[in-house]
Amino acid sequence: MNEFFEKIYYEYKDDVYRLALFYTQNKYDAEDIVQRTFIKMFKKLNNIQNNNIKQYLLTITANECKDLFKSFWRRNTNSIFDIEIKASKIDSKENELLDELKRLPKKYRICIHLHYFYGYSVKEIAMIENINENTAKTRLSRGRMLLKNKLERSDIYEESI
Repeated sequence: MNEFFEKIYYEYKDDVYRLALFYTQNKYDAEDIVQRTFIKMFKKLNNIQNNNIKQYLLTITANECKDLFKSFWRRNTNSIFDIEIKASKIDSKENELLDELKRLPKKYRICIHLHYFYGYSVKEIAMIENINENTAKTRLSRGRMLLKNKLERSDIYEESI
């Protein structure tokens, strides 16, 4: 059983971390979420089916992130690490795109991230986020439109066409 857990951990830890980082915008909170996610998964290891492990882990991750934002501590404090998250020195246009994506409201940012970075369908996003399928479609559509408008204003969109 430990070998099975290790295999799952090493295969999906980066995906779980990236989703948690997109939610929290803080690497320390994201690391805590990853730890809590895998602890929960380990406790329910016997009940997990092999065909949907990634979706199961991302659902746990999303729920853990939502729980974090509901906590009293999170709602009533400001993090000194909020400034720390900056995109690495990729390309200035890619960096600006990532910055604009991070500035989107969380509900749009997460749907876009799950769709374009992980390749999940609208139906799968709805299951992970525990929302209606039409709500997921709307969030994707509105998120794309917001991102497009922001990028058009900064001339990235026009230069990339």
